[in-house]
Amino acid sequence: METSAVLAVSRRPSTFKRPRFAAWALAAMGVLAVVSCSGQSDSHGYNNLKKAEEPKSSPPKVCKGPTRLQKIGAISLGTLAAIKVASALLNKEASSGPVGSLPGQTFVGSGIRSKGPISVYNVKMFIGNRAKSALKAFEGKTLKGNKEFLDVFNKAGFQKTVQIEMLRSVAPSKMVSSFHDAVSTRVARKTFDKISESLDSLLQKSFTPEASKKGSQITFSMTGGASFSISVEGKPKGSIWSPALCEAFTDIYVGPNAVSSGARDSILSGVKTMIA
Repeated sequence: METSAVLAVSRRPSTFKRPRFAAWALAAMGVLAVVSCSGQSDSHGYNNLKKAEEPKSSPPKVCKGPTRLQKIGAISLGTLAAIKVASALLNKEASSGPVGSLPGQTFVGSGIRSKGPISVYNVKMFIGNRAKSALKAFEGKTLKGNKEFLDVFNKAGFQKTVQIEMLRSVAPSKMVSSFHDAVSTRVARKTFDKISESLDSLLQKSFTPEASKKGSQITFSMTGGASFSISVEGKPKGSIWSPALCEAFTDIYVGPNAVSSGARDSILSGVKTMIA
């Protein structure tokens, strides 16, 4: 029987990172560029002066400046494009960070959980080495959208660990409500009602202001397909015995309605490689 392992990684010191600097520099230049271009004044006065100086045989030149609506549209589109470029670069930087390791487990994939253009957290999944034999029946098969595989994977007793690193600060109450929303839609109502009190207690102890700020690392461990535990920066916060919760939490990251399609695809690709 595998034991629950907690990934304890100290917070990285704040250092100058070229990708992050480049991302925000691009965003700033994009905004300045559209404001500069759209803020040019109408050139009718200049053209009228030129018209007077030119020979009468020369055709008049007309140059209409942008309307107010066009200016607003240019600024909006330019700003949105700059934000998307910056977000993409930051996502690449976060997802390419050090993976780390866990005793008896294999890293299978990672990705970014985003809300629109905003990156909320980076997620990584590790699974116990026993998964190789437990999932051998799916060797060479397509895993994405495979209901039989997902049913076996979500309920499997081998160790599963999900680690997230906050990429922005989030209110603790928002983290609790988001967790509830994601789990409650994947667990039967009667089952959820039975665990709701103990789950609330665990979440309140885990999702503190310190844990929900940018840079914080939170680890969710599922052992034996039934024990669900949380640790923050390597410090255990508690556990709940609930097979349904373990199954639902796994589905959040590998199921058809995963919160991050990029993370799901990366994880399933890693699992396929592992069992090959």
